[in-house]
Amino acid sequence: MSFISAHIDSLDMITPDLFRYKGMNFPVNEKLRPKDIDALKDFEIRPTDVFIITFPKSGTVWMQQILSQIMEASHPGWAEDVTNRAQIPYLEGRTVDDPFRDRKEPRVVCTHLFPELLPHGVKEKQIKVVYVLRNPKDVLVSLYHFAHSWVLMDSPTSFEVFFKQFMDGKQFVGSWFAHVKQYVAAQEQLKIHIVWYEDMLKDLRGEVVKICAFLGEELTDEAIDRVVEASTFKSMKINPKANYKDLVETTVYTTATMRKGVAGDWKNHLTVSQNEHFEKVFREEMSEFPLISNIESLLQ
Repeated sequence: MSFISAHIDSLDMITPDLFRYKGMNFPVNEKLRPKDIDALKDFEIRPTDVFIITFPKSGTVWMQQILSQIMEASHPGWAEDVTNRAQIPYLEGRTVDDPFRDRKEPRVVCTHLFPELLPHGVKEKQIKVVYVLRNPKDVLVSLYHFAHSWVLMDSPTSFEVFFKQFMDGKQFVGSWFAHVKQYVAAQEQLKIHIVWYEDMLKDLRGEVVKICAFLGEELTDEAIDRVVEASTFKSMKINPKANYKDLVETTVYTTATMRKGVAGDWKNHLTVSQNEHFEKVFREEMSEFPLISNIESLLQ
């Protein structure tokens, strides 16, 4: 945590390590400030660009691997001898990779940004967006473990404290409920393909086929099989391009970020009262949500 702004007092600090700007929470120790966030709206979008958009810990690393494999199979010469994170950088990333460096088309970009903060060209040029959704209880638990590893965040003092912050939208990025609702609503303005993390666990090949169809990438059955094999949790965990191990070695993370790759881990963490509170808030926040039945079935 070496980067400390001289203007930290001007930020809307919601925790000692997070500031809020335009409804989203950013790490204060990241090299990103309000003027930088505003400047992202002018990021030059190319018609062939593809965006991976997620709330943190919803399957971003997994989708990076899937799209890198699809693009490598579809576009000879596309792949570089770099990690997936460098090949498909975070738009708001600053401490590790350069999202603005020149890359071959089609460029794939990751982001956690809310719709309001996206570059203008995402809507204007109707570029393709793959949005990954995951059971929010598992998101909460995965983010809790991630917060212990990521050096830009202070380790949670307890799961109880972290749980409350998550439910109040005072953890990294902000409110899961707001993020998901805004992107589902944005389907009217943006070209979005929604992928469920749990569906990928059940039928990875079927989801890869759907993603290829959305992107307009025609792959042979054999190529799809290779994409699927390379994108299993087992394969990714030992693949240095996919597992972020280099960031552990360079002290960005203190432990491996790929833990289990399963659904339902929340049952090992939430107490009965926490689960009841979660579902109460969920009903209040998502009662009018068009995909509520899809998520409710995952919460059990």
